[in-house]
Amino acid sequence: MVRALRILSMLVALVAAPAEAQTRMDWRNAGGDLFVAAMTEPPTPDAPRLDAARLTDLDQPFADAIATAAERHGLDPKLLHALVTVESAYRAQACSRAGACGLTQLMPGTAEDLGVRDRFDPHENLRGGADYLARQILRFGDLRLALAAYNSGPDRVARLGRIPNIRETQNYVVSVIDCYLALTAGRGVRSSRDCSPAEAAR
Repeated sequence: MVRALRILSMLVALVAAPAEAQTRMDWRNAGGDLFVAAMTEPPTPDAPRLDAARLTDLDQPFADAIATAAERHGLDPKLLHALVTVESAYRAQACSRAGACGLTQLMPGTAEDLGVRDRFDPHENLRGGADYLARQILRFGDLRLALAAYNSGPDRVARLGRIPNIRETQNYVVSVIDCYLALTAGRGVRSSRDCSPAEAAR
């Protein structure tokens, strides 16, 4: 009863008070919970914060030499790593039956045109291979065509306007791209077998 009278007297005072005073009236103590803002749920603790995801740094052979050669020609180092993985599996002394040698498997004539004197020197070979790949990318404007040109010759790709119907070249393009994607995902690779999606699923 006393509480009701107190509320009634405050209402009368509010009606009689000037508008300016009404805006300053504090109702919080007038009627307990009746005039208090609606209760809000107690704040819940923030959901546990996940640490930011970060891929591990690549741990590949010839990392510094490949980074230097790639930067010099504006290539992504992972792309040059992918090419080396497929071409030679990082074996600096590797030679194919056709006579292509070194990390990026340069033919003698191509190496000479690129100013590479020693195809077995990793730094020279990588510089030449990066230069040759960058030339194909600039010429064809498409990574797949550039890789096909690297493998089967730019004149053939230019003449056809597509990847040649040569199984070795088609497999080569797929393998280099698979290795590039594997490296981009943070996987360490040493040969083209390490790059297949099936290998990643194991």
